[in-house]
Order: sequence, then C-alpha cells, then structure tokens
Amino acid sequence: MIKYGEILNGKSQTYISSFTVLFSDDFDDKGKIKEKTVDKLLNKKGKKEDLEKRNAVIFNISLNDSFEAMGRNTPEFVNYEIKKPKMSMDRIQRFKTNNFLCWRKKINSTYPDLDEDYVNAIKSLTTKNLQGMNTKEIFKNQNWLEKIENQISIGLKGTYVYYDDKPLNMKKDVILSEINETKDIEVYEKYLAECFARKANKYGDQHEYRLIFSEFKETATKENFVFPKGIELEYLLKSKEWYAKEVKNNEVENLCLEDFKK
Repeated sequence: MIKYGEILNGKSQTYISSFTVLFSDDFDDKGKIKEKTVDKLLNKKGKKEDLEKRNAVIFNISLNDSFEAMGRNTPEFVNYEIKKPKMSMDRIQRFKTNNFLCWRKKINSTYPDLDEDYVNAIKSLTTKNLQGMNTKEIFKNQNWLEKIENQISIGLKGTYVYYDDKPLNMKKDVILSEINETKDIEVYEKYLAECFARKANKYGDQHEYRLIFSEFKETATKENFVFPKGIELEYLLKSKEWYAKEVKNNEVENLCLEDFKK
C-alpha cells in the first residue's frame, strides 16, 4: 500500500479536515435524527472511556457548494504565478477564498480602459498560466506576481471517503516514477486520493467526507522552500446565511434535518 509521505516526498504538503456525513436514512419519517445514528456519532456502544463528550459542530447542507466555489473563485488557488498570502509569525497561511470579484475590481480600477489586455488579465485569474503578452507586465507592476522561487500549485478537493479492501492495481515503483516525472498537479491528486480518500471496509460506518488542501512545489521552486505549518481558509459569507453551528453534546439526540438547512 502506497503511503502519502512517499507521494509528497518533500515536494508538497497536504492539510486535511474531516467530517461525518449524514444521509436521509439517518433521520426518521418526521426528520428527527435516529437513535442508532446518535449512538454511532457519540460512540455510545463502545468502551466507556471512548464515549464522545465534546460538543458537535454541524454544517449547513450547502457546504459542499461552498467548497466548490472556493476552488473555482480563488485566483491564488488557480494560477500558481499569482502572489500568495504571507505566512504569519506562527507560520500559518491565511487565504481569502471566493475572492475572484475582488481581483476583478483591482484590475478594473487600475486599468479601466484596457480592452484585450484587460480581458486577458481577467482570464488569467481562472487559468493556471498568465494570458496575453502584457498580463505579466501588468501584474508585475502592481506587485501581484509571486517570486519564481516561491511558486506553488494548489489543489483544493472535497471528496467522500470510499471504503475498499482491495489494493491499488499498480506497483509502488511505477506510481512513484510517474509522480517524479510529472508536472501535472492532477497526477498528484489522483494518488493522494488513494491515500486520503480510501479506507478499509471496517471503517465504512464513519461515512466520512474530507476537505483536502495540497500545495505542490513548481519546478523552479527552491529546495529550501518552507511550507506553512497550517492553512486557514477565510470564506466570504453571504448575508443571512450560516455555515456552522455548535450543538451541545446532550442535544445531539434532538437534531432534525431542518437544523442543517438554510
């Protein structure tokens, strides 16, 4: 079984958040959470010392759409040449996500009369490479470009964990050879999914969903490049919508399907 450390191999780093997914059959006909689901979440059938005593955090049912919006509308994720946020003193990197419109306003306020150059600059926010002859010069003048030695590609993937006891039908040395030879972030993500999004069948009742955030060094990135210790994603909230709520441990048994909706 290939391990994620062999894939990352100092060339990349991954940060993971895990969630338990509840499905419609976790609720009864009246929309109330089933007792067996509560027992599973709080580990009531396990050993006494393993009983879950922490409060729960529930997320809005629209959260998956929010993940997709983050990946699609965050220029720092899409284009590796665009400047990334500086790390804090504690080496935490904080990204403002879903900020495509903010970048668009920056470009428009700086170059309001551009025609083709303006279009190419906007297009560059949603493509891996800068578009057009003048875009790089425009971005460079505004200090919007990342230094070559600090360039990284970013992957943000939300995925259900799947449960399977079958080994991957490829030899480890073939996989590692493919990773070492590629410049394609999708190749890394494919094998990271094997490591992070697959578990043995015995864990199947966890119904897990994972948000996987990966950073990959570009070819010209210096070997001594320092990855952050942690990542924080700041999502631009829409008005009158909530995204997460804390629920007291002893109130989990009273949750209803409506509690997860807008």
